[in-house]
Amino acid sequence: MKIKITDHFSLSELISPDNGEILIDDLFYEHMALLEELRVSADFPLRVNSGHRSAAHNESVGGAPKSMHLRFATDLTPLGRDLDLNEGLEVINDIAEAVGFQGIGRYNTFLHLDRRDLIGRGPARWDNRT
Repeated sequence: MKIKITDHFSLSELISPDNGEILIDDLFYEHMALLEELRVSADFPLRVNSGHRSAAHNESVGGAPKSMHLRFATDLTPLGRDLDLNEGLEVINDIAEAVGFQGIGRYNTFLHLDRRDLIGRGPARWDNRT
């Protein structure tokens, strides 16, 4: 059974793929509310490449030791038959800024989003595109 968290996202997309771990707390709910707002505003599908990560999974994928994925973050790729990847990434980046994500990282094929402000971290923006 697919457990829906919002109209557009299910629990299975958000759990750590190695062991099914996830932390469901205020940070998770606040993040998901903004993520759903972003998805509705974008008006095209988004794939969650990475949500919560267990410590072991984070290490195995080369994640930062203090990665927000250890609490909760999402890496997203825009989808759509007629959608240019770069254009889609620009759209979701702009919407993410507007709706209030505080951690936004840009990569060649995905956008990282988090709510680091809810755990006392300051805003962060980075661009790891090549």
